[in-house]
Amino acid sequence: MQYKRFVVTECVKICAFEIFDEQPSIRCPGNEDTCVPELKKEEIFRDPSARREVGALPVYCSYRDQGCQVQVQWRQLQDHEQICDYKTVQCSYVTNGCGVRGIRTAIEEHLSGCEYRDISCAYCGDDIILNQKQEHELTQCRKFPIPCPNGCGHPNLPRDEIREHVEVGCSKKPIHCKFTNVGCEFAGSQENVKKHEREAIDHHLQLTTVYTASIDLQSMEIRREIQDISASRDIYKRTVDQCLQEVGTVRQGLEISKMAVKDMKLKAVALTERVIHLERRVEDLARKDTVEKQGRDIQTLRDGQTNISDRVTQIERNGGGAGLGEGVPGNVGNQIQNHERQIGLIDVRLAELDLRLQIHETASFNGVLMWKIRDYARRKQEAINGRTLSLYSQPFYTSQFGYKMCARVYLNGDGMGKGTHMSLFFVVMRGDFDSLLPWPFQQKVIMMLLDQDTAARHLSDTFRPDPNSNSFRKPQTEMNIASGCPLFVSHTVLETRTYLHDDTIFIKIEVDTNGINPP
Repeated sequence: MQYKRFVVTECVKICAFEIFDEQPSIRCPGNEDTCVPELKKEEIFRDPSARREVGALPVYCSYRDQGCQVQVQWRQLQDHEQICDYKTVQCSYVTNGCGVRGIRTAIEEHLSGCEYRDISCAYCGDDIILNQKQEHELTQCRKFPIPCPNGCGHPNLPRDEIREHVEVGCSKKPIHCKFTNVGCEFAGSQENVKKHEREAIDHHLQLTTVYTASIDLQSMEIRREIQDISASRDIYKRTVDQCLQEVGTVRQGLEISKMAVKDMKLKAVALTERVIHLERRVEDLARKDTVEKQGRDIQTLRDGQTNISDRVTQIERNGGGAGLGEGVPGNVGNQIQNHERQIGLIDVRLAELDLRLQIHETASFNGVLMWKIRDYARRKQEAINGRTLSLYSQPFYTSQFGYKMCARVYLNGDGMGKGTHMSLFFVVMRGDFDSLLPWPFQQKVIMMLLDQDTAARHLSDTFRPDPNSNSFRKPQTEMNIASGCPLFVSHTVLETRTYLHDDTIFIKIEVDTNGINPP
């Protein structure tokens, strides 16, 4: 049988290998005499000679419809398109707000007259946009000349100098009445102020009287507050003295308790020694009644020893107060333990709140998940060994009050893809606002493995949820059953420089948020 040779580009190679990952061979539907009846993966290889022949073929520029009539070899097409005069480009002042698009030659002519082009202010030298020149000069420019607001007739001054002129050099600077501090609000020229002071004596006396009365009232309130503070200080002082006295009593009680505990321990040791001594005597006795009597005595002593030991333990636990009748109150130890338990509960609650805050700060609320997976080799090996079969991403949301979702990945594959592919799944989680959202979940989902080399060959899969699937109904547990692609990408494609770099891969999930009415 005569085999055909197959010229394989990088893109075709990826597509062909993905097909062969799903089935071991492909049967050609054409003429079996001239084509390979059953094509296998190992029969595909690069043909540099054919590639050079294809690269030498003449092709038209991709912008032929815009007017370019240039013909170049196929291998030079991409370089030509980068400099083609008929390529559609954006105005370079797009960041300033210009939305004009056109072929490169037209845009070059447009740039010289673009109203969004950058210019320098003729007064301050700052870089501004042409169509904002008037607003800049009228409201912002520091060096734009403006007239004196008092109308003194002085020549216009730069905006950053006009304040100094108004405060120091203006001949029509308004001055205030000398009774301003008591409430007079009159201001004007020097002659008008003098006239006002002569004619408003009664008004100034009235303002002075009111001001003096308010000062007296404030003084009375201050004295009353000082008296209240002094009374509170005395109360606090008495409370502190009482607390210090109680602390002294507690300390004395603790000392007494320590001495009592020490005495009881000594007594317990003495009783233990006595029990041991009696046990030895019992061994020397021959008659049964004597043995029974001594055995009862030993048991009595043991019970007494146990009671004393229990009492010592209780005294140590309660801080020395139980059963003494003096010293520290018996519930001090219990109160301390209760406080410690409450502090422990508060610490646990704070840790939970801190964890929820971290999750909230790292969460996305625009329907897009960008998931960076480090240590790919180690995590894949753990999946192969069965230690960690799958990984879950952090949650993300369609909006602040929208659906809650996450991604799940099997680095060593799941189901049909186990051992040969990476499997990627989408999971709907139970959220706080599910009762306000429409169900079942019906938003389009795009799952992507990002190209870290040229950013032009992202691998993606898109699906719309099946409304009859339990995976997209309102969650009744923490998360629904995952739905996605067991054969998302083969290991031979994934583990290349294009998608795996620095032992890291990037997975992106995009959920269409259109049509979701926020609650």
